[in-house]
Amino acid sequence: MKNKVIIGIVALLLTGGMIYKLTQNKKIIEQNEMPVDRSNIPVAVSTFDVSYFPVSTDYALPAVLDVNNSGNINATNPGKIVSLSIELGSRVTKGQLVGKIDAKLKEIAVKSTQLTISKLEKDVERTEDLIKGNAAPATSILDLNYNLQANKIQEENLKQQIADNNIYAPISGIITQKNMNAGEFVNPGNPIATIMDVSVLKAIVFVSENNVYDLREGQSVQVTSSIYPDKITKGIIKYISPKGDENHNYRVEVEIPNSGYKAGTYVSVKFAFKKAAEAIQIPKIALVEGVKNPYVFVVSGNTVAIRKIELGEEVGQNVVIRTGLLPGEKIVTSGQINLISGSKIQIINSKN
Repeated sequence: MKNKVIIGIVALLLTGGMIYKLTQNKKIIEQNEMPVDRSNIPVAVSTFDVSYFPVSTDYALPAVLDVNNSGNINATNPGKIVSLSIELGSRVTKGQLVGKIDAKLKEIAVKSTQLTISKLEKDVERTEDLIKGNAAPATSILDLNYNLQANKIQEENLKQQIADNNIYAPISGIITQKNMNAGEFVNPGNPIATIMDVSVLKAIVFVSENNVYDLREGQSVQVTSSIYPDKITKGIIKYISPKGDENHNYRVEVEIPNSGYKAGTYVSVKFAFKKAAEAIQIPKIALVEGVKNPYVFVVSGNTVAIRKIELGEEVGQNVVIRTGLLPGEKIVTSGQINLISGSKIQIINSKN
């Protein structure tokens, strides 16, 4: 009996010890999981003093070259294609005959109509002689003339339909897509092939409101690319949109003669302005989320605040600020990842 009591006491002590240990471990885990309050710990940052800087008279924008003109080869009349003399890569000129739709039935109808016309012409001639000899009334020729003219109109209509069965290239260029072959049936509006004119290419850029007023249609520009780093191609501004988009940028189309480029090539379009200017600029690395959502951290004493800004054009590693910042303000250029509005900072390197 005494041994049982001792064993019970020992078991109770062991159980109590285990519960105490588990409770202590839980407290340690909870303490480790508690967030550390770092709001009073300064974040090391680099800053930049906002100021005016010269803006170059050269203003370059990226673009992708596109074809200036393209078109589809279509049939005017429905029918079976009896000939088609084009392949992928074929060069064609505007108005070139490239194929033909079957027109045998119409050609037979023309011959039949021509025979009817010949007979009616003889009937008219014979009737006129009878009228002159008072052997037939003057009104007897009216129906003959009517039928003769109707058949001549029918002949012209059939010949036009036969001519419309010819398939012509609508523009000059290269065949870049072929959808049908000889022997297939085609309906009007179904593209037989696609032509692209690559003798002239175009680049589309979007110019800011601040710069678009210095551009004119017919003005020269320079086009360069990394594909041909030593080549400068002269382009001409062909179109300037009369209305800007929601970001106050205006569509500008530039045409360039094709001197070896392919459509889809990435290029740089450089505009030359008459006047030099200055503008507020900041390093692009100061933008917290890049140009799509432009904002920066502005220093105020030993803290920072978020400031939304409106961007202009890029100038090298800088970007022009249209609104949102003033000269003399200080912005953060590194360490932004650890900041929120109101964070305390420690400036380790200030640039201007």
